[in-house]
Formats: sequence, C-alpha cells, structure tokens
Amino acid sequence: MKKQFKVFVKKLLSLVLISFSAVTIADVKAGFEGKTAELSLIISNTDTSRQKGLMHQSVLGKNTGMLFVWPFSKKQCMWMKNTSLSLSVAYLSQDGKILEIYDMVPFSEQSICSTQKVRMALEVNQGWFKKNKILIGDKINF
Repeated sequence: MKKQFKVFVKKLLSLVLISFSAVTIADVKAGFEGKTAELSLIISNTDTSRQKGLMHQSVLGKNTGMLFVWPFSKKQCMWMKNTSLSLSVAYLSQDGKILEIYDMVPFSEQSICSTQKVRMALEVNQGWFKKNKILIGDKINF
C-alpha cells in the first residue's frame, strides 16, 4: 500500500507542477503504462502558449510532443492554423487517459473538437501513436 501511495503522490505532484507552472517546460519525459514508447514533452499551459502551439514550426522531433494543459476539464478544440506539420492529437482526461485520437491536416483552420470533457491534449507527429501502438484507453505517465 505504501508503494502505491508513493506512486500516486509522485504522479499527482507531476501533474500539479505541469498544470500550474508559469512557463513552458521543455524536455519533460513521459511514457505510457505498459508500453515502451517515451516522449519528450513541450508543455503548453498558458493561454499564450496554447494559442501559439506549434505554429510556424518546421520540424517536431521524432519522439517529441506538445502537451496542452487547461486549468479545468471541458470539451476542447484544436486547429492547425499556421502549422505546416502533419500532426495527430490525443485528447486526455485529468488522470492522463487517452479518450480520443485524431489526425490533423496542415494549415487547416477547421476545429477538431473533443466529444468529451478533457483536461489535456497531446500533439505528436502524425502516425506516432499508431507506430508505437498507443491507443484510446492508454494512460500517459509523467
């Protein structure tokens, strides 16, 4: 029981740090329960950083993603305005469970909205989830 509590506290503190940090954090490492895939994350947790996202970026590292974190859970939308990269987005619950995954179209201004209340969105290079067998229901660990 003590080990489970320590793991819970570690995860909770990581999520609190990511959620309330005033700056964008780069190179936060994340994995997925039961999977070998790992990502370096760029954290986007302010209105300004979430609005900018990956706009005007010409490359996103092979195992790099941008994690968008909102202060509370609700239905969220993403778009690809001024974004030339082919990306996939996963919408995640407050506890890091993947609820939905969508492929995005470069430069599209069409909103891709979650159908459920979400707390986070994870953008990665298109095909990364499939290549790494990351599926709806999988859970991210920070």
